[in-house]
Amino acid sequence: MAIETRPISDKENKIQEFTVHFWNDRVIFDDKNLPIGQISTDVLNLADDKLLSLRRLASETLDFMLKNFFDPRIKKDLALVTAVQDKLNEYQDAVLTFPLYEHLNIDNKLTHNTLTIAFKDFPDEFQRLIIPTTREYQIYAGFINGICRIPDEIIAFRFYITKMLDHYFENLKKRSSEHYAFGVYKFFSDKEAQRILASLLPPIPEFMFMQTREAMIEYNTMPSPDDEKKYIIAERLVFTSIASFLHTDFFRGLMNGNAPRRCHNCKRFFLLSSGYDTCYCNNIAPGETEKTCRKVGAHKKQASKEGKTPARLEYDRVYNKFKTRHARGKLSDNEWNAAVALALEYKDKAERGEISDAELKAIYDKM
Repeated sequence: MAIETRPISDKENKIQEFTVHFWNDRVIFDDKNLPIGQISTDVLNLADDKLLSLRRLASETLDFMLKNFFDPRIKKDLALVTAVQDKLNEYQDAVLTFPLYEHLNIDNKLTHNTLTIAFKDFPDEFQRLIIPTTREYQIYAGFINGICRIPDEIIAFRFYITKMLDHYFENLKKRSSEHYAFGVYKFFSDKEAQRILASLLPPIPEFMFMQTREAMIEYNTMPSPDDEKKYIIAERLVFTSIASFLHTDFFRGLMNGNAPRRCHNCKRFFLLSSGYDTCYCNNIAPGETEKTCRKVGAHKKQASKEGKTPARLEYDRVYNKFKTRHARGKLSDNEWNAAVALALEYKDKAERGEISDAELKAIYDKM
């Protein structure tokens, strides 16, 4: 049984080594393709608690492996090896739920049993895995260290790219590859900003944002994602880290005019495709059931032109409703004054952010 990783030419995807095709503005996997830059955008939108949970699990897994597997003083029996395998499986299964890995067809049946099978069926090779002076030990220890760096590499990418997009891209006059190039240049040319950013992260390699990344490149023919009857020449890249993939996905996206942008309404990132310039995403807006951020944004933009907030527009609507009722004698003077005062109180709450615009509308509709 071979424990070490397979040759670079093998197309089977694994967590620590995987193949991705790039063609025009697409990223192609075995059974799907995505706009280039989409996975980078998904990573930027990861919930902090989910990423920190993966980081804690990585730390626990590495610590468990060091104390129970890689320590030659600890006697290995099937129960211990099974416990180590279970801990490693828990971490790897968590990794496979993250952007990029969820799109890779990774067969984890073998990796879920690698150590237990080696212990029971290949005892000589298993022993070489736990002896620090062997090549097998170095390869396997490198594999464990590599996969446990995944959360830190994602954190570093998010940290730097978020700062780049928010502070160097947001004020660009146009959204094009040429203007993105200017934003990238300004970001990397700002040495003081680079120094400050670097000082905020641990001084270890996985937290460093490097402009050079390793990848094995080759070119091959494959059916076109647009028409299976036609063939294309695509770049096939083999990556050995998620940091290298995200670096490629993000910057190739910029080259093609695709860039993540923070929505001015919900504050999440969306992929702004080449040729478009909008500051609102097309997802359902917070507090809404049907309206997208783009529709809400258009409403806010129009209100802004008129010098009125969405809450003020809703207030004006309900005020006119009360005014009509009062004029027709359906509301007394006291009822009219009380209703207007209450409506004004709710408007102020909405403008302070205590309730959403949708909640304000629902309240007014019931008044």
